[in-house]
Amino acid sequence: MNARIREEKGSNLIEVALLIPLLFSLLIGVVDFGRAYHTYITMINAAREGARYAVDQPDDVSTIANIVRQEAADSNVDLSTAVINVDNQGPGNPVTVTVQMNFPTILGGIIGFDNLPLQVSATFRVR
Repeated sequence: MNARIREEKGSNLIEVALLIPLLFSLLIGVVDFGRAYHTYITMINAAREGARYAVDQPDDVSTIANIVRQEAADSNVDLSTAVINVDNQGPGNPVTVTVQMNFPTILGGIIGFDNLPLQVSATFRVR
């Protein structure tokens, strides 16, 4: 009986050593998902703010882009590398603000995809 206990002493350590990388990867994946979701929701809100401004000033594309970036910065999301497009079809027609960016992931660098492409848009009718 004593010999059997001695043989199994190291098995728990091996099991833990095998599980730690899996659990660590799962934890990083959950953190990445939370960061990406926060960025996505912030991008939606920023695109809406830009579209709200575009309702009154649809031709002021640079200010619309600045409003989108500032709204995101207020939520600690950096959209400095994001592509912001404003599609204006004239008075009485909708104006669409589209925000696209590549979200850098932590886990992606480990398993092979560094960026997650995110794209949102908001459409409002121009007065």
